Amino acid sequence: MFKPLHNALLKWYATSGRTDLSIRHLSGPNAPYEVYISEIMSQQTQISVVLDKFYPPFLQALPTLKALADAKLEQVLLLWQGLGYYARAKNLHKSAQICCEKHGGQLPNDYEALLALPGIGAYSASAILCFGFRQAVGVVDANVARVLLRLFALEPKSPNLAKLLQVKALEFLNLENPFDHNQALIDLGALICTPTNPACLLCPLQRGCKGKHDLMRFSVAKKPPSTPITKHYGVCVQDNFLYLTCAKSGLYAHLHQFPLLKEQEHTRLPLLAQVRHSYTKYRLSAKIYQATLEDLDPTDLVKIPLQDFKYTPTSALSLKIVRALPSLKLGANQSLDS
Repeated sequence: MFKPLHNALLKWYATSGRTDLSIRHLSGPNAPYEVYISEIMSQQTQISVVLDKFYPPFLQALPTLKALADAKLEQVLLLWQGLGYYARAKNLHKSAQICCEKHGGQLPNDYEALLALPGIGAYSASAILCFGFRQAVGVVDANVARVLLRLFALEPKSPNLAKLLQVKALEFLNLENPFDHNQALIDLGALICTPTNPACLLCPLQRGCKGKHDLMRFSVAKKPPSTPITKHYGVCVQDNFLYLTCAKSGLYAHLHQFPLLKEQEHTRLPLLAQVRHSYTKYRLSAKIYQATLEDLDPTDLVKIPLQDFKYTPTSALSLKIVRALPSLKLGANQSLDS
């Protein structure tokens, strides 16, 4: 029933898809691990940025699942630095250790076993099985979900929508070439069937699309705008030590951050810079001040030798703060110029 659409989709993919991406040409016994790393990295970051800046050095340092399991968490966090959402890196490390304990040092090739690993959800599990193990499974990320909603005219508020989309993905799956089929759907959603102003006239699935005449009805509504917040941080250097915070638990566990000021409402300290940072639900305006030790909130406060900062796992916000302060020279025999 779907044969003409399958053929049209693969023909489009061959000429217009992102077939040159290196992660689409992985093979061999290590392919599941390499797919796993790329999929987790690209959850919150564009794949082009991942492949350009983060993926190669990570795999060079930790080329196998066992190497990841044996690494210190600090090394994993340093390799992850700049990607943000560090819980993903912690879950990678934890999952690798579980695989070494329970699965012979390999990722399991079973959906339920993959789902049981920290940080692996329905999409990641399916992607590992299809792109790593070459199994015939439907892969549904946000791009594919949008294509399927429109193709089958599914109501976004349908009960158990995620399960329904997975059913439709399997129903529509090209069993003769599931790998290219799923990659093509991902690209179609990213390049053609976009959230706004989709290029329907260029879509290879146009003739079979049941929702093409009422696209907004069969599209997921935009997320509500994030909430703006302002926080005040202090930069304190004494005796060639930089004062940071490092929580032992919670979202930023094991990551170093610039400390908050004790006084968040009113401060007369010298303002050094202001940076903006986005979280899932918040837009943070971070104001950075020259501070003394007495000005800082003492919670989880630690001091780091200035020359060791480059070896210290830090949050994405902290990296932004460093870049915004040209006077804060962090390296061997360097200090803060006041």
